[in-house]
Amino acid sequence: MGPHHVICQDMPQLLSAYRFIDLAKLPLLRERLKVKAAELDLVGTVLLAEEGINFSLGGSREALDAWLEYLDAAHGIDQLVSNWVSVDCVPFLRLRVRIRPEIITFDPALKPGQAPTGQALKPEDWHALLQREEVQLVDTRNHYEYEIGSFRGAVDPAIETFTDFRDWALEHLQTDRPVAMFCTGGVRCEKASAWLLANGYDQVFQLEGGILNYLRDIPAEQSLWQGECYVFDDRIAVDHDLKPTGRLICAACSRPVEGLGADGMPPINAQRDCGLCGQQFETRRLAGLRERVRQIALARKRGQAHLGPKSQPEAAQRKQEYSSL
Repeated sequence: MGPHHVICQDMPQLLSAYRFIDLAKLPLLRERLKVKAAELDLVGTVLLAEEGINFSLGGSREALDAWLEYLDAAHGIDQLVSNWVSVDCVPFLRLRVRIRPEIITFDPALKPGQAPTGQALKPEDWHALLQREEVQLVDTRNHYEYEIGSFRGAVDPAIETFTDFRDWALEHLQTDRPVAMFCTGGVRCEKASAWLLANGYDQVFQLEGGILNYLRDIPAEQSLWQGECYVFDDRIAVDHDLKPTGRLICAACSRPVEGLGADGMPPINAQRDCGLCGQQFETRRLAGLRERVRQIALARKRGQAHLGPKSQPEAAQRKQEYSSL
């Protein structure tokens, strides 16, 4: 499978999943998982840490089922929190299997696989919980994710990275009121809810399977979700039917912002200042950015997948890879 392999036939599936489970001998596990995923012609990213596994992979349904069977039979990794979605094309160009200190960066001392976590609610129960006035509804995602869509009435902590949530929560959330938190696929809430419970909050709820699970199970006409849902792959954002919206991300910072050109290029003046965020670019970096955008445009014109958004210069959160799962 080449570096620009794209799966766009036979109704490919995208599977995002995680589990907090003690893992050992990570380099050996990485190599075995890499071989198996390649054998099954899967593409995407697998993150491994001593605390567990977090992945988003695309391929055929049969291949992904075989992948799950392999994780269970060969490595004892089962009971994953999973999200499935049918896609026209798998939004990844290659396979990556990486070892990280944490599968979602937050607090290395926190062990969600061992420590109590918030009560996970299925979408219909979550929907009912949000009708209660005393509930503190909190979006644990980053501000740029919140900006393009969130649950009606949700509080935006306006954080730039997930680790910022800890200080924000202590300052703004009341311990004597229920806290309902959500993220894209559920993994961030596992850590955030465990942290709240360890810090004096005793009524903590989280959306099982995250926003993606809610959008799949709750009809749009009944939904409390508003806007789009940001995802950490080349789809960028999906609507209530989990279809890509065509939203652009900035070619420089890889964030969904308004005011971009049709190629994702931000407005940069003669002094090399960005008209959206004020960032000033070095001459060499700006030239490289413009060349990358040009090459991507040429490839798309030829009907080919070139580098794609995941290969653009990445913001700090995107470097963590799939923390939205």
